[in-house]
Amino acid sequence: MSSSFKVLQILGKKVWRNKGDEIEDVHDPNDDQAVQQLREALLQEQDRQVIADRKPYDYHTLLRFLHTKDYDISKAKESFLNHLKWREEFGVDAIAKEFKFEEYKDVHKFYPHGYHGVDRSGRPVYIERMGMLDLEGLLQRTTLDRLVKHHVYEQEKTARLRYPACTVSAGKRIGSTTAILDVKGIGISSFSKQARYLFLEFQKIDSNYYPDTLNSLYIVNAGSGFRALWKALKTFLDAHTAAKIQVLGTNFRSKLVEAIDPSNLPSFLGGECLCSDHGGCMLSDKGPWNDPEILQLLKSNKIEEYYDDTMKVEQTWLSAQSTPDYKNKQFTKEGEDNAPLSETIKQLQITADEAEKRFRAMEAALGETKQVLQRFSEQLKGLQLKLVNTAESKTS
Repeated sequence: MSSSFKVLQILGKKVWRNKGDEIEDVHDPNDDQAVQQLREALLQEQDRQVIADRKPYDYHTLLRFLHTKDYDISKAKESFLNHLKWREEFGVDAIAKEFKFEEYKDVHKFYPHGYHGVDRSGRPVYIERMGMLDLEGLLQRTTLDRLVKHHVYEQEKTARLRYPACTVSAGKRIGSTTAILDVKGIGISSFSKQARYLFLEFQKIDSNYYPDTLNSLYIVNAGSGFRALWKALKTFLDAHTAAKIQVLGTNFRSKLVEAIDPSNLPSFLGGECLCSDHGGCMLSDKGPWNDPEILQLLKSNKIEEYYDDTMKVEQTWLSAQSTPDYKNKQFTKEGEDNAPLSETIKQLQITADEAEKRFRAMEAALGETKQVLQRFSEQLKGLQLKLVNTAESKTS
């Protein structure tokens, strides 16, 4: 590390340069001191080297645990150690290699959710259409345990790939997510035993093991039924999380576009995006983490010297990542051919044929309308002629 870099770090401001751009990460000196105290407290544990070598053991991860514990070093230490224990027991570090969610597309038919674009600050946007959740159909395609593993996989992918890619794209450190939850039609009767289990399990994982990664959550289309349910649900949330949530009715668009450009909002949320080339917005995984240039940059390790450990992207995540072929508008994985392209061409041909049929039908309808108008015009001229003749006979 260069001496100038060390000076900037001491001053509480780290600047990384890449391709002539600056990626800024401003530190509060008080945060630096608190993180250092937490590091020292952790290194007092019996197995110091194991703790020190952990990938998540970095400045920003420790700072997140401090935030949620109001900078109480003892509580933050306990929470972080529980986090490390959970990662080991759950096998989180191996999840990118071992967990394959083959039922992904089927699951989305019954539980539409996914990442879609970025907000105006460059954070990834996560969307769930809870009102369209069909739990019975969902559990015929997968299990609750696999849904929980999928949730953890996506959290890891966000931390290890989406945030670094968004950081490069935005030119500043990105470490949190903006989320939208569409709860249209949800009420107390919707909260079955299985739904309650998933909510509580996801909430526990996010709050305990990925703390302070939520920037804001917009709950939209909230009716009276959901608002009654929300009174019970929010008791399970910590104060930090609850303060970031807005519950909105059907007039939510103005609030969303304040935070997210319409081009990054799906049409069903009042935005301009359809992602028709990818089967809809909930399947597209649209964002900087699918930009070939950014992925190549992350893969090349050219920026490694400018980032601390939290921003290094492990090769396992890059090789597991589905990336879009922007020429063909299709998602392909490395090593796979572009088989979906032929299917897309077929679908486009079908759409074109349907459009041609509709156009011909419109032409026929317009022709009939033209004939009716011509007859009406002739009748009108005849009526006018009669009126003129009547007027002339009266004057004579």
